[in-house]
Amino acid sequence: MAIKTRQMQRLKNTGIKIFIPVCICQFLLCSIAIGTLQSQNLEEYKVKAAFVYNFTKLIQWPKTAFDSEMEPFKISVFGNEDLLKESFQTIDGKISTGRVISIRYPDPKGNDYKKMLADSQVVFISRHTPLEQTLQILNSIGDRPVLTIGEVKNFSRTGGIIQFFTRDDYLHFEVNIKKAEAHQLKFSSRLLKLAVIVDEK
Repeated sequence: MAIKTRQMQRLKNTGIKIFIPVCICQFLLCSIAIGTLQSQNLEEYKVKAAFVYNFTKLIQWPKTAFDSEMEPFKISVFGNEDLLKESFQTIDGKISTGRVISIRYPDPKGNDYKKMLADSQVVFISRHTPLEQTLQILNSIGDRPVLTIGEVKNFSRTGGIIQFFTRDDYLHFEVNIKKAEAHQLKFSSRLLKLAVIVDEK
């Protein structure tokens, strides 16, 4: 079932729809003014940023993932496109489970690249990131308690945990539960009801 609000209808006209059961409408940040945006890609990434923000509320990280109770929730976003950065800025500074969300944009060629990966709790890899770089990121993370999210086909079957995908123009996501467990991440049942569960092959 899809949300059929006026804003969602406007979004539908741009070619992207969102698959969200009515029972968890409050789970998503429906206040985003996606109906007033002109770019389809910007609308899409704003919706994905909202999903990522809510993932931080419905996934449990081990205590070892944070150095202190006051440490920010650090989300590293890979992708140089301006629309991606503009979209994720909408959640920068928000509060999730008592922590401030901090959005960063690591440069794989920068000196602090590996350090930023090491202390991230979430890593989002856009579809514009080269495959070689994506594999490098995943290898650098190893088995640390980091939620990896991607957009390319088979991301959740080849090392990633959550993968966004579209089906019949609707936005969905799939989850590799075994990979999540290997990273010591626990998903809430509410979140798993929305997901397509996959196994690595």
